This record gives sequence, structure tokens and C-alpha cells, in this order.
Amino acid sequence: MKRMMMLATLALALTLALAHPALALAESPSVDNATSTQPTKSTRLSEVLVTATSHEARVDAVPNAVTVITREQIDQMVAPTTIDILKNAAGVQVYNVRGPLSSSTYNRVIMRGQGSNSARILVLLNGLPQTASSSGDFEWSFINPRDIERIEVVRGPGSALYGSQAMGGVINIITRKPTDEKGVSTLETTYGSMDTVSLSASHSQKVGDWGFYGSGTVGGSGGYRVVPSDAISKTGGQPTNSRKMRSRNDWGRGVVSYDIDASSKLNLNMMHGHFANRGTYDYMPDFQLFEMYKKQADLSYAKRFEGGELSTYVSTAYQYSTYDGAASPAKTMTGTSPSWQRDYQGGMNMNYGLGAYNTVSFGVDAKRATYDRRYDNFATAGDAYASNGGDSLTYGAFLQDELKLFDGRVLITPGIRYEYTSLFDGYNEQRAATPRRDVDKRIVRALTSRIGARYTATDWLSLRTAYGESFRSPTLNELYGLSKISTSTYFGNDALKPERLKSIEGGVDITPLDDMRLSVTVYKNHATDYIDNVLISTGPNVYNKRNIGTVDTGGIETDLEYTFWDHWRSFVNYQRCDPKLMNGAYDGQRVTGTPLSTTSVGLSFSDPKLFSLSAVNRWVGKIFNNANNTTAFGKYDVLDLKLAKAFALEASKLELSLAVSNALDVHVQETSGSEAPGRLITAGVAWIF
Repeated sequence: MKRMMMLATLALALTLALAHPALALAESPSVDNATSTQPTKSTRLSEVLVTATSHEARVDAVPNAVTVITREQIDQMVAPTTIDILKNAAGVQVYNVRGPLSSSTYNRVIMRGQGSNSARILVLLNGLPQTASSSGDFEWSFINPRDIERIEVVRGPGSALYGSQAMGGVINIITRKPTDEKGVSTLETTYGSMDTVSLSASHSQKVGDWGFYGSGTVGGSGGYRVVPSDAISKTGGQPTNSRKMRSRNDWGRGVVSYDIDASSKLNLNMMHGHFANRGTYDYMPDFQLFEMYKKQADLSYAKRFEGGELSTYVSTAYQYSTYDGAASPAKTMTGTSPSWQRDYQGGMNMNYGLGAYNTVSFGVDAKRATYDRRYDNFATAGDAYASNGGDSLTYGAFLQDELKLFDGRVLITPGIRYEYTSLFDGYNEQRAATPRRDVDKRIVRALTSRIGARYTATDWLSLRTAYGESFRSPTLNELYGLSKISTSTYFGNDALKPERLKSIEGGVDITPLDDMRLSVTVYKNHATDYIDNVLISTGPNVYNKRNIGTVDTGGIETDLEYTFWDHWRSFVNYQRCDPKLMNGAYDGQRVTGTPLSTTSVGLSFSDPKLFSLSAVNRWVGKIFNNANNTTAFGKYDVLDLKLAKAFALEASKLELSLAVSNALDVHVQETSGSEAPGRLITAGVAWIF
């Protein structure tokens, strides 16, 4: 903690102290900025994002708390997978404790206390919803960080625009598009400690009106840990914890685009992914902790016309996953649990300008989801299995207006959305003890609204405020699921009510210097019918999904960024988030799984003629692990370092990199059942031609 305070003080002092000489340097002969990769005030404030309004808008022209992570910033990060790109973003907390290349089951993004359940954060890929209906998970490892152009993060409730699963915020991953007629290919490999290896290849090319992009990656790591323990005891030559377990994944992505004319485009995106954790666990030599396959195809069409834009899309996704059960202390495999889920969705958005100071946006969408899971129990004689599943059909429509008043200095954005969900064909059974039970059809309706306002007082000061409502329908797994993990059993609950949330926030954006930006946001959330696992019996442990009551969350998010001397960038992010249960048996206790505070301090140098170097230290505060707050984890700080150098060849470029995650090898534990693997050192080589 002392080191964290020293680093934060040093970075803040450096950021502020360098502001004065920057003014003096402005009178000196200018330096050629053509090779600088650092954004200036004019470029950062004019950055375009689409997530906050469903159409293109400047960062300084939306009333929301937003963060845009650029391609240049991604290049300087230690980011083995896409989720790592978010770990130092303002107002974002990343839960990723089981090592590099771990699966979505254990990867979560938390914003404003909403996200310890992954279904409370909506992930988009180029504007299309990606999170699975059965669980709300998104498989972050299936998108290579090199494929990404930028990531847009909108914090706060987003249901008035995007519907269910946008309670805490929305993350939109924007991928690179084919633009080069000569074609660009990339071959890349990385290798590091814990036998972490990755091989990838990609090609992008524009041929007339056609665009093609293809990429693929295979990788794996031995740095996967399940049982938190510093000691490894052995019986029969096998370790008791999972330090010998290996995670691996392979994925491929293909994109075909066609420019119908100068104002309209057709785009087809296809993805395939596979993730697996296999190896030694609890004396079992071939234990499969988790395996998943996913296939997806998205077809979208966009048409620009005078005054507006129309876009439509259809998408289909299939996912299969399974895991093995284990008995302890018997150390035997007890069964397998395969599951299947299918998502079909489509929608249409349109925005139209009614003059220079009024833009109307509206859209409709529909989604069909099916889910089935089976658990085969080997440990019980006879016909012993459990199965469950169900379907859902959702229709939604939204309307939003953007009003600009007083020559555009005042922006007001009211919006409303109605969503209708039918839950049907639900069932569950446990053979041979309990026969099949069919669940009655249910209808879930939600009407959510929001209104935001932004006042641009001067060219360096803006004030913003927003009120928003959100909701989240229970996932199919929460309603009908049954899973057995080691000695614990988790039951769904088909009587669950939707979660609902009301939020109010206020913020200020200040740009006192050309390359300095300060953003501060305070917020208050009030959530009802919060869903969580509740322990209903012990020995063995049995959990049931329940609406546990009301949760109030208050917090503050600050983001200070300063770019200086053309090639240097520094930042300090701090957030405090305090989610508390306000009724029931645990009235006044903090919600589990959410860090109470995080701070990130970073300093980077980037000059294409020389090299790039970055250092980021992230401090994570206390994380409560049980409902009565008697056990807590967290309270650690992690230092990440990266050095990269590019060499220009005759007709290509060679990039070398060295990255160190958790450079000081500190103990990182966020739950009682998982522990991060420690320091990871990787070296990479990329050939771009």
C-alpha cells in the first residue's frame, strides 16, 4: 500500500508539474508531431463513439460517463486477452483471477457494483449484443487484442437503449476494418513463463468494393490455478491443487464486407472458438474442469442517407460446454455436465436529424434463446442424472431524442424503451429421486427511461448529469439451472423476479491544458430484487438463487490524463464503490465480489523512431467474500511493465515486445476458491507485411 501511495503521488505530481513547462515549450520551435502516437486535446475531444447514443457522436457531446480506449493505448498495454485491456480503465474493475487465457466462467467486468454477476454488464461487438442468454457470459479470449480498433465503455444504466443485461453499463468492442488494397498480413507468436504460448495469423485486404479480414489464434498456459495454496503436497506422485492444469484455446474469425454503393455497406462476421481446461486436479490425471465450443455468424447492413442512417442486423450463435464433477476427499470423478445454448436475434436502428439541433433515434429488436443442461452422476447407481432447460423470446423497442439548445452549449437526451419477454418450456428433473417438472409460462415486461443533460460552459469546462432506469430479466440458467461443482450444488429458481435499478449521477469534464483532461463522476444507485446465491444447507453445501433484497451503491470515479513532450502520457484513475444490502438478514452488509476501491497509476513513452515503454500499477481494495462480511480478500497492488520496439524492413515491419504482468509477484486472491498464478513474463515477435 505504501508503494501504491508513493507511485500515485509521484504520477500526480509529475502530471501537474509538467503542465507548467508545457506552456513554456509551446513558445519554442515546434516538434514534428507526424510520428507521435499520442493524442492531443483536439483529437481526444473529437473522438467519435457510437455506444452512448446508438449513432456517431463526439465524446464531448454526450451526457454519459464514457471511456474510449484507443488502438495506441492497447499497443502499450500488458493484455494477453481482451479483458485485460479494461483493467485500468476509469470506473472499471476486472475480475480475472485464474490466470492468463482463463474462461468466461471466471472472468467478469464490474462497473458501479454491477457485474459480480456477469449478466449485469452488456458486451457488444461492433454494436451487436454478444452476451449469452443462458448465463450472461462473454468469452473474452475469443477476440484477439490485435483485432481491436478501439473499445468504448459507457458506465451507468443502459437499459433504456439496450434492454436487459445493461444494468451496470455497456462495453462495445470495435474491430479493425479492411482498408488496404495491397493487403496486410500479420504473423505473431508469444512465449512466456508458466509455459504460456500463443500463435496467431491475420490478413486484411480491400479488393474493389469487397473487403476481407481473417484471423486465427491458438494458445495455452500452465498458469491456471483453482485451489489457493502456497504448498503442494503429493500423494501417489500427483499434486493436490491445480498448478499442473493447463488452459488452452483456439479461435478463428472471418469478415467479408461489400460496399453496395458510396452510402451503404453489407458486412458478414463469422466466429468459431474453443476453450478447455484439462490436467491434474485433486489426484485425477485427466480431469476436465471446463470445456466450451462456440460458433457465431452476424450479418449487418448500414445505409447512410441525407440527414440520417439506417442499420439492421441478424445474428445466430451456438454454444456447447461441459465440465467434470469431483468428490473430495474421495478424489474421484463424480460426473459430467454438458449444456447447450442457442441465440437468434435481429434488429433495426435508425436516426434522423430534424434540423441542426434535433436528432431522433429509434429501433426495434427481437431475440430467441434456448438452453438445456444435463448432469450425469457416476457416483450414484442406477438412472442418476439431472436435467433442466427453458426458452425465452424477447421483443424490444426504444425511442431517443437529442436536443441541442443555446447554439449547442446545452444538450438534453431523453429516452425510453419497452421490452417484453416470454419465458416458456422450462423444466427440471433429478433422476431417479425427482420426476420431471414442467414450469409454467411467464411474461416479464419492463418500461425503462433515462434523461441526460450536458452543459458546455467554456471550451475547457463541461458539466453533465443523468438519471436512468435499468432492469435485468433472470437468465435461463438462474431460472432453471442445476449444477454440481465439487461438493456444492447450485439450484436455479423459476420464481425469480427481474432486478430493477434507478441511478442518478453528476460529473464534470475539465481540459485546462491542450493535453490534460480531468473527469470526475459521482453516482448513486438503488437496486431492488437483487439476485444472488443463498446458502440453504451445509454438508454438502446447497445454494439456491434468490431475490435477496435492496442494494444501494454510492461511488465516485475520477480520471486524470496528461500527455506531454509529444511522446509521454501519464494517468491516474481512482474509484470508490460501496454496494450495501439495505434489508433482510444481512442489512447493512456489503455485497460480495466487488472491490470497494481501485486505483491505477500509469506512465508511458512511445516514439515510433525509438521504442515504447509503459509501467502501470493497479491497487485493488478489500473484496468481501461472504454475506455477513466476516471474510475478505483483495487488498493487493500489481505492477505491469511492457517494452516494445518496431523495426522497419524493406517492405514489412518487425515488432518485438517484452511484457511482465505482476512484476513483483505479489499474492493475488479475490475469492476463497481461486488464486492468480503470480508473475507472468512473455516475449513476443510480430511480422507485419
